[in-house]
Amino acid sequence: MFVKFPIIELFSNNSNSHGIIITKNSLYYGFLSSKNIIKAMNEENLLLARDQNPLTKMPGNRVIEEYMQETLNSNKQTILCYFDLDNFKAFNDAYGFRNGDRIIQLFANILTKHLPKSFFKGHIGGDDFFVAQRIQESDINNALLSIIKIIEIFENNARDFYSQNDKGRGYIIAQDRERNKKQFPFLTVSAAILLINMHGNSKYLQNAHEVLAIEKKVAKHASNHLSISSLL
Repeated sequence: MFVKFPIIELFSNNSNSHGIIITKNSLYYGFLSSKNIIKAMNEENLLLARDQNPLTKMPGNRVIEEYMQETLNSNKQTILCYFDLDNFKAFNDAYGFRNGDRIIQLFANILTKHLPKSFFKGHIGGDDFFVAQRIQESDINNALLSIIKIIEIFENNARDFYSQNDKGRGYIIAQDRERNKKQFPFLTVSAAILLINMHGNSKYLQNAHEVLAIEKKVAKHASNHLSISSLL
């Protein structure tokens, strides 16, 4: 992807540059003109923009699916994690869509800032996020601790979005899905984690989705908002 190479951007932004010479094994391989460099960069940026979530600017579903497929064909141990904000609908109803968007952006920023760069980070949509990392056996504990840290940071930061009255009560009052008023706890986030230890096989992609969907439900009812399983 041309957009990933700053030297190509440097050449393309230089009005005096005619292009770059490409070599392979120290031998002349070809010539790429500035016009073609700019065209390739524009096409790449359009693709990236199309696949980004418009609110968080994070990779969306197509890129997430591609990453999962590549992972399952890579013969590498991987940790996959779905994040799902808890009590988000109640917060959204009580505080409005603008504050709901701010909460989603808050979580996206926490992922970007506090998860190591080695993690892939994506936004499935709404209040659902996906992260993953290809890891060695010795790195599993550190990866799990990084994910647990995200849960703690979000819960602490989300409290700043509540009114003093709600903070004093320790809960908010909002309508449930049957439109009955009830008490809702403050925002939290659940993490469904799947460890994959196997040789690559595309048939496991569906299994991974199914397991993560089940784990999300388990995590939401867990006191630590965490559920972990392994796919061998």
